[in-house]
Amino acid sequence: MANRLGAEDRKSNSHSTLYLHNMIKLKVADLFTLGNLAAGFSAILTLDVRLAAGLIVLGAGFDVLDGLVARAMKQQSELGKQLDSLADMVTFGVAPAVLFFHLLPPGLLTTIVCTLIPVFSACRLAQFNLLPSQPFFIGLPTPANALWYVGLALWVPQPPEAFASIPLIGILLSLSLFLSVLMVSPVRFPAVKALRQKRQDGYIMLAGLTGLTVPLLAGHPAMAINGFLSLMILASIIVRLFGKKF
Repeated sequence: MANRLGAEDRKSNSHSTLYLHNMIKLKVADLFTLGNLAAGFSAILTLDVRLAAGLIVLGAGFDVLDGLVARAMKQQSELGKQLDSLADMVTFGVAPAVLFFHLLPPGLLTTIVCTLIPVFSACRLAQFNLLPSQPFFIGLPTPANALWYVGLALWVPQPPEAFASIPLIGILLSLSLFLSVLMVSPVRFPAVKALRQKRQDGYIMLAGLTGLTVPLLAGHPAMAINGFLSLMILASIIVRLFGKKF
């Protein structure tokens, strides 16, 4: 009995030592990941939709930087990978759902659709961690999905009064549900590093840049994010369906 208790104590001490060792191993890149998490959580707390949108963008900036710093300083680790997924879940899963909820009049259907955003985001992030590194994304990336809601918040004048029309609310809820499903779909989306590897990815990015440029030239810069993402998503779906013809 004493030997068994001693073995359990040693096992417990070993786990504690490993935990402390992993925490001490937090690197510079992980600090950017934690910055992403902090920005996302702050976006959840605020009732100001424009401020929440800005904080999600700030989190996205940290998310880009943690990857760049990790590769530049050769600090990629399993701990960093897990931290990144947890931070992304908050900033690109929960925060945009809360933001979207604040943009619309309250209701049961609104609550259900908003709840599905973090649910599908969690599935997307879990799936992403299981896939090998690839020069493209399978399913809509969670940051892109989150930025669609950011763009929505930027061009809406006075939410939720701006969305008082029932048909408009229905359209937005339908689009949100479509984007959530798209995160776990087999549709392929280009990554920047893949643009020179496949011509179809270049077409997709060109469509996105068109959606970005037209609102800017038309004097509606607040609609540029949604224009970019909407045309890029549409082009990705078209390539998925008719890719062999391009």
